[in-house]
Amino acid sequence: VAAKGDIDFEYVEVATVQEQLDEVSSGRADAALGAVSVTRQREQVLDFTHPFYDSGIGILVSDQVNERGLGDLLGSILTRALLWLLVVFIVLVVIMGHVVWLVERRRNSDHFPHDYAHGVVEGMWWAVVTMTTVGYGDTVARTRAGRLVAVVWMLVGLVLVAQFTAAVTSSLTVEKFDGVVRSIGDLYGRDVVTVAGTTSQDYLDTLDLPALAVPDVDAAVQELLEGRADAVVFDEPVLRYQARTTANGQAHMVPKTYQPQSIAMAWRDGDPHIEQVDLALLGMREEGVLETLDQQWFGTE
Repeated sequence: VAAKGDIDFEYVEVATVQEQLDEVSSGRADAALGAVSVTRQREQVLDFTHPFYDSGIGILVSDQVNERGLGDLLGSILTRALLWLLVVFIVLVVIMGHVVWLVERRRNSDHFPHDYAHGVVEGMWWAVVTMTTVGYGDTVARTRAGRLVAVVWMLVGLVLVAQFTAAVTSSLTVEKFDGVVRSIGDLYGRDVVTVAGTTSQDYLDTLDLPALAVPDVDAAVQELLEGRADAVVFDEPVLRYQARTTANGQAHMVPKTYQPQSIAMAWRDGDPHIEQVDLALLGMREEGVLETLDQQWFGTE
């Protein structure tokens, strides 16, 4: 950027992003460069260039997590959508048990007794075996009204069975390709590590997701590789770099980013160099330079 914009510069290192912003806002520095995210509060006191990187919070998972047990298998199948489908199925069976009992009890009392409890139970049994196309024949509808109810219920049953099969198949297929941990919600009950005093730790705190906080990302990845943690939650680009280098072949990234944020350079309000920097960044983006740098340092999985 400096070469394209013909800007002379000198690096001065500080410990945190907040120190960078303080140095710029106080006039002791002209610009801040690093993992500086663009926020509304910061924009009120500083000027930002065009973003040069899209970042967020990522998850690095140990490959050992993919060793699945029965609990993991059941957890992958019993999704919220499937549980709701089961609830709908139970409610419909209860309703249909009442309906078929009401229309059959007078002329078909040998299959649907007049007694409410026994009759409804037989009706629910009939509803289950009819919907699943088992059809034992021990309880059948004989009246015209009952047979009309049966036809409607068979059609509804076809839809419910298809939805149930699709939900289970989808869960197992996603599990096969993405592994056990495929979102932040899958980390509950697992050993998670993050870096202390970062937005990643704040994010986990807002989710009430317990995590071990260590001083830096190197220590976090070491916890993962030595088997004391199942996943690391931290800045997505940093974890991508760690997955490609330190953890190569022993861990993988979850293909989802949380708390997305844009990274840009922060300048003193009204600094004339911003336009030169913006033009340089836009040129690098159009020429594919930014994408090349991204692949060079972070790679893909």
